[in-house]
Amino acid sequence: MSVDKDKDEVVIGISKIKSCMMTFIAIGLFSFAVVALINILKIPAGFDKAFLLAGIFLFMIFGGLSIISGIRRLLSNNYGLIINANGIMINIGPNRGPLIEWVEIKSIKLHNQFKWPMYLLIFVKDTTKVLTEAKIFNRFMLKLNSASHKTPVSITSTWLDADIMEIMEIIKERMSKYNAHQ
Repeated sequence: MSVDKDKDEVVIGISKIKSCMMTFIAIGLFSFAVVALINILKIPAGFDKAFLLAGIFLFMIFGGLSIISGIRRLLSNNYGLIINANGIMINIGPNRGPLIEWVEIKSIKLHNQFKWPMYLLIFVKDTTKVLTEAKIFNRFMLKLNSASHKTPVSITSTWLDADIMEIMEIIKERMSKYNAHQ
């Protein structure tokens, strides 16, 4: 995490350690799925293997996509979150995209349903604007988030190089600072 005092900007990068750990976990799950697939194929022909094969293939697809995502994050030099005088720019997850301006933010709330993962929910004035600016697959994910949490915008620190509590404190401080001037 870096703070530029001249620009009053906080830049939170993507954690290489977390990316590496997630990639190794995905490789382990993918390897497990491959071994399970080989063992399922050895089962005698009289046994109906369709359900098991479908499940393992889905598991392999999920693991393969997770490996690709982890490697992309390891090789990427992008920033995960930028907080500045204009607002919050989220560059990771389904909320990736446009700047969320301070005047658009109504409130924030920490959501911790089962102790993991913790999400920072950002309640915005115009949810349809956020949804229309999102790409097709991300729009679907944001609609699900909006239905379950009443806001499409959320931040998790799973890939970020900062703790969710640190991020929350920075955003609270900036919200009070910049909303007071407008």
